[in-house]
Amino acid sequence: MPTPTVINQWRWSDAISRNFWDGNYQYENWKQAPISSCKTGGATSATLTNVLYSPYIQLEFEPLSTQVAPTLAPQIVTVSEGISGLDIGMTQTDDVGVELCPGILNANHMAFKIGEANAFFFRVKFSIEDVSGTDDCAIGFRKVEAYQANIDDYADMAVLNVISGNINIETILAGAATVTTDTTDNWANTETHQLEVFVSSTGVVTYTIDNVAPTVTAPYTFTDNLYVVPFFYFLNSTDLAGAVVIQEWECGYQS
Repeated sequence: MPTPTVINQWRWSDAISRNFWDGNYQYENWKQAPISSCKTGGATSATLTNVLYSPYIQLEFEPLSTQVAPTLAPQIVTVSEGISGLDIGMTQTDDVGVELCPGILNANHMAFKIGEANAFFFRVKFSIEDVSGTDDCAIGFRKVEAYQANIDDYADMAVLNVISGNINIETILAGAATVTTDTTDNWANTETHQLEVFVSSTGVVTYTIDNVAPTVTAPYTFTDNLYVVPFFYFLNSTDLAGAVVIQEWECGYQS
């Protein structure tokens, strides 16, 4: 019997795409322009849930307030020679923004069940043109539920949230009020940083900023049996954030 052929996996930067053997994994570094459409079909919507198709992942993007043509969808931009990214700044208007998420169903392949799933993580490397223009610029995990216009209206959540240059930890447990902890770490205009949120198999959440634990942190544990999904939530303030460019998006099991 012939020896089976081993297929070499493709490598992007320092990450290896594990889609070949691990369905609960996403990695994209935006080398090719994505295709977008309304989730229900047809052209990208200014107000309804849309879908973004890139070569290696699929995401939904939910307009926060009404986007204005032609800035209805995230766009590929050049960051520097050989490096591109996905600009989610879109319509630059106060209280207008977007949420990106793999989907909002328990059956979604990127939904993780607390207490059953192995430890998992979410990492995003991105830049912000004007940090004073962010009402919210958050990455982390939230309960699988319908999209909310206000990030504080999610029932359960653990995120790193860049608000006017301050990198905060924000958590919500079982519909209670948002708890905000200033890490005392900061983000300056045009800088690129990497934020990462880790969740243990029992729901304990930890964080890193550029691979280092925050200067000040806060304890949080997701409720057992809860389904959670990774998400990126961005909302302009009156100052406007300009370009918010995702260079890398990665999510999956920690090992």
